[in-house]
Amino acid sequence: MHDPSQPAPSEPAPYRRALVWDIPTRLFHWLLAGAIVGAYWTGEFGGFDKTWHMRFGYAVLALVVFRILWGLFGSRSARFSSFLRGSATVWAYLRTLGKASAHPTDTHNPLGALSVIALLLAVFAQAASGLFVDDDILTQGPLNGLVSRELDRFAGRTHGIAVWFIIGLVVLHLAAIAYYRFRKGENLTAAMITGRKDLPPGMGMERPASLWLAGLFATISVGVVYFTVEILPPLLR
Repeated sequence: MHDPSQPAPSEPAPYRRALVWDIPTRLFHWLLAGAIVGAYWTGEFGGFDKTWHMRFGYAVLALVVFRILWGLFGSRSARFSSFLRGSATVWAYLRTLGKASAHPTDTHNPLGALSVIALLLAVFAQAASGLFVDDDILTQGPLNGLVSRELDRFAGRTHGIAVWFIIGLVVLHLAAIAYYRFRKGENLTAAMITGRKDLPPGMGMERPASLWLAGLFATISVGVVYFTVEILPPLLR
């Protein structure tokens, strides 16, 4: 029984809704998902004309460039420096996966961070290799004429293999979402839609991200891809 002469033990402060994912990060997430699905569908079922497949690939490239810029200079929770951790932290987090409760975090958890980097590398390899591929039927990547036949074949193999890495990572991503939802009671999908989740006091974004900066990075990203696809090939031929 508690001694009335002693101060009552303090209770942990209640969780409250906090902003975790800014609008640019959420838009990137859903646009990349749509671009990946669109590229896969048009590549597999679009027939011989790969125009839309290539357009979706260009969108993927622009989104990856944007995410790199946003990961370096964007909001705190989206920066690579805020969620990339060493191996010791990753292993320590792995030991908590079996617990029913989720460890609160206002950015990607250590395991999710590895998934983010792996997916960015895989989709970049897939989309970038497509710039050099010639399918010997109807479609030729805009940079195909700048490489040797050996590099063309290497790009083709990379393009064909990377898609399976992407599929595997997407399956793992969906499995992790389901596991966290039903085992740990954390709705990751809702957080990526609303940008908010329940967190202890002191966690979360202090202020919304700069939409002007995000717009600038989006413009730069589109410009980089446009230059690579439309302007660079004629200059180097």
